Amino acid sequence: FENPALEAFQPDLIYLHTSFRNLTALPQLSDSAEQVEAMLEAELAKFTGIWQRLADVYHCPLIQNNFEYPFYRLMGNKDASDVHGAVHYVTRLNLAFAEYAQTHDNFYLCDINYLSADYGLKAWSDPFYWHMYKYALCVPAIPTLAHNVANIIKSIYGKNKKGFVLDLDNTLWGGVIGDDGVDNIELGQETSQGQVYSEFQSYLKAHQQFGVLLNVDSKNDRENALSGLNHPDSLLKPDDFISIQANWDPKDLNFANIAKELNLLPESLVFVDDNPAERAIVTAQLPGVCAPALDRPEHYIYAIDRSGFFEVTSLSKDDLKRNEMYQE
Repeated sequence: FENPALEAFQPDLIYLHTSFRNLTALPQLSDSAEQVEAMLEAELAKFTGIWQRLADVYHCPLIQNNFEYPFYRLMGNKDASDVHGAVHYVTRLNLAFAEYAQTHDNFYLCDINYLSADYGLKAWSDPFYWHMYKYALCVPAIPTLAHNVANIIKSIYGKNKKGFVLDLDNTLWGGVIGDDGVDNIELGQETSQGQVYSEFQSYLKAHQQFGVLLNVDSKNDRENALSGLNHPDSLLKPDDFISIQANWDPKDLNFANIAKELNLLPESLVFVDDNPAERAIVTAQLPGVCAPALDRPEHYIYAIDRSGFFEVTSLSKDDLKRNEMYQE
């Protein structure tokens, strides 16, 4: 329908918040496979009609929720595989939304299917909040959803971080290489703790695929730093890093030098260090720099990943080649 007030407002972007409870119908056991298919197509057509209308009138980015899973499974595990299952139906609908996103510019999915699973579906979909307030998720989860939507908006407007600045000892490997020696650091498949650090290195290295820059800021003799990175079990090698600052200067000065070398603002880089004192010094001396709180190494990935520093809304050829260009 016409909305002259919204047209006059000229929104910069539009966010459509939906949930499982917005689905107009769900398959019944008496429905044929053809009827379920028609139901799915009708639901999708309703949404694609909305999206196309918004694109035609407002010409702005559109953020659309997909759907969380239902908070019950009528058929138990079979709900995921049977054509009549609500879980199966939601899975297919989410996939259809994803396929639309792959073929339409300025259309972005807010993945509440993942968010609700990560938060805990039982808590996320607590029926109390729906029946009492018509809230489609529990009140304590609203900041989680808001943060996720904000990450998408931030990325759309080019406000993502550009790279990591990484400590070494007890960050990329367990132990202090200057004290323990390269042969005694925890890294690799021989110990459970070594496996944790290897997984963290693998996580960081994967960011290079979409242009995130890796750098080192370590209070270490440079020779020790390089020997650690050349450890046979290290997945990250010296060539993976654009800048390696390994010395005994204050880390905030090294951080600033790295940013200058990369021709980036310091706040474009994320500081990853297990030492809270170092994090506090760097963030105090370089306003705008983010330094996620790290506790146990098992949680390093979670702390960084949930911060949404590198939310991807588009990928260009330059993004894919950024590390190579910086190396050159």
